[in-house]
Amino acid sequence: MTKLRVGMISYEHVHADFRSKALSEMEDVEIVAIADDDAKRGEAAVSRYGGAYYADYRQLLSRKDIDFVFIHSANSAHPEMVLETAAAGKHLFCEKPMATRAADAQSMTEAVERAGLRNTLGFCSRFIPEAERAKEVLDSGLIGRMIGVRAVIGLAGIAEIGCPDYMVDWMVDPVRGGGGALIDEGAHAIDLLRWYAGDIKAVSSVTANNDKPALQVEDNAATALQFASGALGTLNTLWSMHIDVGMRNTLELYGTEGTISLELTSKHPKLQVYSEHLGGLANGSWFEPHIKPGEAEPHDYQGWPTHAQHYKREVTDIIACLRQDRPFRVDFRDGLHVAKVTEAGYQSAKERKWIEIG
Repeated sequence: MTKLRVGMISYEHVHADFRSKALSEMEDVEIVAIADDDAKRGEAAVSRYGGAYYADYRQLLSRKDIDFVFIHSANSAHPEMVLETAAAGKHLFCEKPMATRAADAQSMTEAVERAGLRNTLGFCSRFIPEAERAKEVLDSGLIGRMIGVRAVIGLAGIAEIGCPDYMVDWMVDPVRGGGGALIDEGAHAIDLLRWYAGDIKAVSSVTANNDKPALQVEDNAATALQFASGALGTLNTLWSMHIDVGMRNTLELYGTEGTISLELTSKHPKLQVYSEHLGGLANGSWFEPHIKPGEAEPHDYQGWPTHAQHYKREVTDIIACLRQDRPFRVDFRDGLHVAKVTEAGYQSAKERKWIEIG
């Protein structure tokens, strides 16, 4: 089988290493080029994963032998890099959040679609087995029609979970990062909630610096959500979480006939379902749906912490979609909606009112 040739643009985000490591374990994939404006960082990546090094990512894009590009730069750099990649005619992946402004996300989406390019985003939470199984349970109708959701997602902090200094620098910058906990961790939760409950119609947010007042961005945000379906929800995002592995991603999904409870990044992820279909209102019960492992896992997951294994599953699916010419699970349209919701959240926090999603 001919190897799929990958170009990696920027290692400013540590997720570039997660995905590069996963790619390097796959026999039918080769990282042939790495671009990074920091020579020390870029050359270190080359020593780990191979390929040629370029200080200017445009040199990487000029190569004719690259089948797919991954972009992991600072958030504010995504639009320029995506537009240049689209102009070069390369199919691509962009780390989340797609952009710091909804208008940029719109331009990026239009550019890749106009060019007819395959495009996907780093909403890796969709690839956590418990999250996948929850989607199947929802689609089966077991808990009825969705009427309410609650999500809590967060970290101890960017520095506190061990991110390198160069990443911390841009993530806490209100321009380069675009915000704090809401745009960062919130992107995952907003995407998951939309995957489960449909488009978000309006939001009302409050932001604060409760635990890290020295930050120029929020370490805490609370958002009320109204879905187009009529369902209501709440989302708490934190960069000030004091908890075991330093991060948490939990959701509760309330239906007209049952409830789903999810813990996605704890040491022991869990999916629990309560359904009245199992015995009626008085006799319904909780159960834990069986989660079947992939029939042909291409990776050894034992050496990775539980809360990082979904990056491998995500990359595996991306490569399989490219090989089999089937749609990606996530595309730029999904990222555009998340960008609109996030921007509306910040506008709501500033203006102290509900904001409709355009």
